[in-house]
Amino acid sequence: MTDENKILNDIVSTLLVERKRDYRNKIIFRFFIAFIFIALLFLAPLAKNMQFSTPHLAVIEINGLISAGSHSSAEKIVPLLHEASSNENSTAIIIKINSGGGSATQSKIIYDEIIKIKNSTNKDIISVIEDVGASGGYYIAMAADQVYASETSIVGSIGVRIDSYDIRSFFNKIGIKSRTIYSGDNKLILDPFHELTPSQYTHVKNLTDQIHNQFINDVKLSRKEKINSTDGSIYSGLFYTGIEAQSLGLVDELSSIYDLKNNKYNNIPIQKYNRDNDIINQIIQSSFYYYFQSRTN
Repeated sequence: MTDENKILNDIVSTLLVERKRDYRNKIIFRFFIAFIFIALLFLAPLAKNMQFSTPHLAVIEINGLISAGSHSSAEKIVPLLHEASSNENSTAIIIKINSGGGSATQSKIIYDEIIKIKNSTNKDIISVIEDVGASGGYYIAMAADQVYASETSIVGSIGVRIDSYDIRSFFNKIGIKSRTIYSGDNKLILDPFHELTPSQYTHVKNLTDQIHNQFINDVKLSRKEKINSTDGSIYSGLFYTGIEAQSLGLVDELSSIYDLKNNKYNNIPIQKYNRDNDIINQIIQSSFYYYFQSRTN
């Protein structure tokens, strides 16, 4: 065997050994990730039960846009409300709100569920508005037994809006025309390429008025004699600081969730019921991701 052949054989042998080692390491890594994933899958319910097995304040967060499919949809929030209510170790339910609103329907569904739970439990149900509790955010907040906010929180905006734009003049300038084939004289209400007729405007305005009146009725039902506004301006869509909102009766007291925890509930631990923020679920999702990533490499 020549020196060149010997060198070539050595290189091939080394490459084969390294390839076998890499393959073995990948197999070990995959089994390791699979083991972690399966272990966490079984441990997650146990960890959650342990987490909620001692007295605690059940915190449910309403963050951002309230809409179907969002983290603050009725589909996400309502099960958490019932879970917190049925847990014998939850001392109180705190709904922490950072939302400027969204869907009137989603807000109303959550509001109604809080009212039902409030009427069926002896636990305190408290809303704490942090940055913003406006429009649909306030709709949900006012369902609680007590509404708290900070001095600089934004509260209120009891009103309804439907947005639409008329962009015809802009598109005419750049030579774009809309071609829409439709049936039904009013099918293109709020279409940005078509003019809104007076009768169509009246129809949409009647819709917003109906929803607004429902909102107002629920405010009066929930806040009752606490409301301190004689001119009705609080129902006009105005929003206020926490201090102003308290003086108007939209808020009961000025306090943060941490003040409530320390002063009202003797420093009982806070437990978040928002599943999307659960660290165990995040670990499981990460393990699942890396496991399948390793299989594709």
